[in-house]
Amino acid sequence: MKKTTVLKAGTLALFVAAASSGITSCTAEDIIDIFANALGMDSTNIDQHTGYDWDDEDPEHMEDDINILNIVDDDYEGTGRVDLTNYLPPIGDQGQYGTCVAWASAYNARTYLYARENNLTTSQLASKSNHFSPKYIFYALNDGRTSCDGSYFEQVLDVIQKKGVATMASMPYENMGNCSGSPSSSQNNDAANYKIKSYREIDMTKPSNIKAYLDQGKVIVFGAQLGDEFMLADRDFNYLYQQTSYNYSGMHANHAMVIAGYDDNKGPNGCFLVVNSWGTSWGNDGYIWVDQKYMCGGNFAFCGFVMNGINEAPSISSVTNEVVNPVSGKDLIPTELSFEDYEVDESEASPEDIESAKDPLWRTCYYDVYNAGKDFIYPSSQWAICLLYYDAYNANDYNVLFVDYYTDEFGEEGDVEPDWDKSEARNHLGLQAQAYSWNNVTVRGGKSVSNEVFGEDAYGFEWSFKMPSDLNGDYYIVLVADAFNSLQESNKDNNYLYLTTTNGEPLHFVNGVATNIQDGTVSITAKAKKMRPKQNDPSPCQTMVNEQHPNTYSPAEISDMITMEKQIGRLKAKALQWAKSADGQASLAKAKRAAK
Repeated sequence: MKKTTVLKAGTLALFVAAASSGITSCTAEDIIDIFANALGMDSTNIDQHTGYDWDDEDPEHMEDDINILNIVDDDYEGTGRVDLTNYLPPIGDQGQYGTCVAWASAYNARTYLYARENNLTTSQLASKSNHFSPKYIFYALNDGRTSCDGSYFEQVLDVIQKKGVATMASMPYENMGNCSGSPSSSQNNDAANYKIKSYREIDMTKPSNIKAYLDQGKVIVFGAQLGDEFMLADRDFNYLYQQTSYNYSGMHANHAMVIAGYDDNKGPNGCFLVVNSWGTSWGNDGYIWVDQKYMCGGNFAFCGFVMNGINEAPSISSVTNEVVNPVSGKDLIPTELSFEDYEVDESEASPEDIESAKDPLWRTCYYDVYNAGKDFIYPSSQWAICLLYYDAYNANDYNVLFVDYYTDEFGEEGDVEPDWDKSEARNHLGLQAQAYSWNNVTVRGGKSVSNEVFGEDAYGFEWSFKMPSDLNGDYYIVLVADAFNSLQESNKDNNYLYLTTTNGEPLHFVNGVATNIQDGTVSITAKAKKMRPKQNDPSPCQTMVNEQHPNTYSPAEISDMITMEKQIGRLKAKALQWAKSADGQASLAKAKRAAK
């Protein structure tokens, strides 16, 4: 953006110039024109020089964060005060260019991550070799641009994740031109050292949510709408709690900045500490305090993101199939999963089943899990297999389809109950699902669960169910072995088996029906009867993190979420909405497990 410091410092001179030119009474529009002309700007575009192109953002297809802290405490109050600025670089100045998203994301937030990971000192943070270049972001976009005016978070964060970002020492913020150039090979090589694992969109409507991230040591990049009070902030400005006019910036001036702290004792509602990129003459040496309620009230901040560094947990990079417990002789690997049309033999089926087979909501699932280790897995471990679906861009929107529970809490050794009473199961397990079974069964090394439940000739389970008719959007279906992390296995990465379309996309549901699958069938079958994986082999499709979808949820994130929600009892409270509907009752009444 054109520096507001220039606007402020030149205000008197501009009015003197206006008076000397015979202008004795100015409308707001007149004053804006005077400012714009003095700065060489087109006043009709004065609101574009902040640099955040909100209109190009696609928040519906950006992964929302799974914040474990907020799962534990939805009304998190925070610690009272946090200041993360000790790991931030010196206040920067974007000058006349619309590069605010790159300054917030690369210069401030990426530098912060690097400084925190390496515990950089203040003197080290003064060095440009430890700052990251907004210019690199614009030159690396390669989107056919012919100006430096504007970008949006998704495209900038994608660059940092996929390509990294060069340091200021390698690519200084100077000689910007029209940002149509490209980085050199050495600059790209430098950038590749500083990639991030992932980024996540966060809820900016609750101060408690923002404070939870700050207390975990995460700064937040966010987009805001600017008004005159913000534009003209100086050292005497206490904190921003309202914006009453938009004469300087226009009604839709969108800008990107960073939140790096909070103080619950500042002002009546507490304030967040915001880091800008307009130099040290603006605000309080480049910073401003914003009232917490105003920040989250819908008239200032409207989107926010956190970045995950390479060394941060949970792991969000491509699954490496890492051996985490080499002394363990247990290793569960899902080997088969399908999602097919519900078909019946009309010569043997009931009229109700024949009618159900005509309904595209009814599906049949085949699945199996193999113990590739040498050790027995006893029911005393009380472990479970779960099938669930979750929104590809909001994993908090998920539900469990079935639970296959291996335990010694019921019956005698060898007993199974394929249709476990749903009320009893919910109360016992603390989670809601369409159907449950329990198995007082030991799974030997080199055997599948279907072998142990139904005999050596079995090579999977068959289960029929009805998808909820109000399911809409993009979803992944995943089979999770040891869903509650009850076992000490040699490898946890290979506990997952995902269902996708043939080209690796999530299933797109419209009113419960997957519309992007052929012949009504999605199937990942790993050699069926012949499948005998070795210990620590990968499952046939053990993650959806790949070159095509580098920012999607990792199995570790999904596992952490399920485990935590089970522990605090929220899975039980998160009952499927359709369970009480006619469709849900029909599915629950007919769902059953059988041998394949």
